[in-house]
Amino acid sequence: MKPLTHRTSIIVSPLNPQKAISIDEFIETERAAFTAKSLIKLVDLIPNLRAKMETEQARVHYDLIQGVETLICILQSPDVSRSTDPLPVHLAEAGVAAYYILKGADIIPDSIPEIGLTDDARILARVFERNATLRGYSMPDALKA
Repeated sequence: MKPLTHRTSIIVSPLNPQKAISIDEFIETERAAFTAKSLIKLVDLIPNLRAKMETEQARVHYDLIQGVETLICILQSPDVSRSTDPLPVHLAEAGVAAYYILKGADIIPDSIPEIGLTDDARILARVFERNATLRGYSMPDALKA
């Protein structure tokens, strides 16, 4: 099966379903409310992120699987364990993406075959596009083996 590509830039506002907003507006709104405490709590949910990437739904979203591995590296980094408010933009947006991926009922419910994780993949891709710093986080070579 050919991997899916994620390019849409418009989503429905979760606060007002009749209003379409850009993915950037969504990320910025969510980021403003994201705290260091929320980010640190996500560390305990790393097994849930990994489990979601092992599902049949995730298999067609290679970019999402790779991005989630990078998110996990970010969450395991000292930057997160030492984070305080206000969060740096890149960490807050990484947290927004991780939280969104963990939600099952979002813009496109994850249970919809083949497309359920498309919105998750697009939000994560946009967070990485907006924050080049995040691409610098990777698994230490000693842990890759």
